[in-house]
Amino acid sequence: MSEREVSRRRLLASAAGVGGLSLGLSLVPAGAHATSSAAGRPRRTGASWENVIKRSSLSSSSAFDRSWNHLYPWDADADTHNGAARMHADKVSLAKGVLTLTATRLAQPDGDSPHAPYAPLWYRSGAVHAKEQILVDDRFPEYDIEGEFRTQTGKGIWPAFWTIGIWPDWPPESDILEYVGNSTNLFNTWNRSADDNELVERKRISVRDPDAWHRYRVRMSKRGKDVMLDYYFDGVRKATHRGVGWAGVPQWLIINLQMGAWASGIESDDPGWDKQPGPAGNTYLRARNVWVGRTRAR
Repeated sequence: MSEREVSRRRLLASAAGVGGLSLGLSLVPAGAHATSSAAGRPRRTGASWENVIKRSSLSSSSAFDRSWNHLYPWDADADTHNGAARMHADKVSLAKGVLTLTATRLAQPDGDSPHAPYAPLWYRSGAVHAKEQILVDDRFPEYDIEGEFRTQTGKGIWPAFWTIGIWPDWPPESDILEYVGNSTNLFNTWNRSADDNELVERKRISVRDPDAWHRYRVRMSKRGKDVMLDYYFDGVRKATHRGVGWAGVPQWLIINLQMGAWASGIESDDPGWDKQPGPAGNTYLRARNVWVGRTRAR
């Protein structure tokens, strides 16, 4: 992972309104907004749907091992990203079809993350990624990605269910579930402008109780060189975004419970950065019925 790939999270500080940080406007490429409809776009007539990840992939350790890997999919420093948690396989557990990621605060930080913004690693937590990549192209023009999740939220808590382009291709990135220090879910679609600036099309969803089971979903469909993304919360379509130039670019699918950094409501030069404000005890993100399907063009 390069610093270029992870630095885009600084946009959260200006656009998400987390922890007292300044509110900004979501930025999108010209022409990127799509017209919304109550039901979204219909699936392709005559398309052949197939499973990429079955809903049973979390039913047992053997099923998990067929579809998922531990940690992040980076080639180096796969146990860290842009927050204050170092990931460990022992913070990932399965029981009765539910995947649980547990973040635990340490007595002292376990060094600093090698990824910007280089947060002190005050937490041990869990992350998993799908073995098979997401690739929207002429062969597989549609993907459906969904899962049921319940998560604790609040200062210092940063869970996510998301896709990201495989280095050096970033964007794409689609955040299907992302809470950054509060109870507002962010449906994010990341792009770049012609002058290489980072742009995000964002829909905020205020969730009354994120720690109850809710269904999060994105449906991706190829449109020329772009990919259209329909985001759903509990079966209701909330937003339609455009991934500009995403067609033919492979992506990873990740579930992680990150902590600290911008979810703590502070920047690296703010007082308290060395302490990474957040929960003193354990924090949990739970997932079940995660499914990925795609159409195969005839």
